Amino acid sequence: MFLSPTPDQAGLDTVEPDPALLAFVKCHITSPAKWEVLRVLADQNGAWIRDDQLVRGTHRPTQEVATALNELVADSVVDVLTASTPEESTSYRLPVDEPTTVVLRRLIDVARHSQELRAIIAAHLQHLRQQGQKLSSTAAA
Repeated sequence: MFLSPTPDQAGLDTVEPDPALLAFVKCHITSPAKWEVLRVLADQNGAWIRDDQLVRGTHRPTQEVATALNELVADSVVDVLTASTPEESTSYRLPVDEPTTVVLRRLIDVARHSQELRAIIAAHLQHLRQQGQKLSSTAAA
């Protein structure tokens, strides 16, 4: 599980996050588009999915999905099957039974049942967004 009970000073149950899941969030869930792309790919169980299907499945703008996919491929989290002709689409998948894929599937499963984990992911994304805004306002000054 993502959370394991540990007693606090008052004897009440608190939770301790699973370090592997937190590390995955910190390293790979750096935008809402990446989170959505990974969730859609995880549902495919290793099957290839075309880029246009990913855009529809994530309900995100095409450019956001393309950026997320490029970053995930560069990080070796997602496999890519490049189109051989302009008429074909590029396809993507999560490598089956790779450690990263196993951790992602655990993360998604726990996130479905843990409001606390969803809050951690949301807070992480909000923090990254605020950092990006600070950097852009500093560069503009």
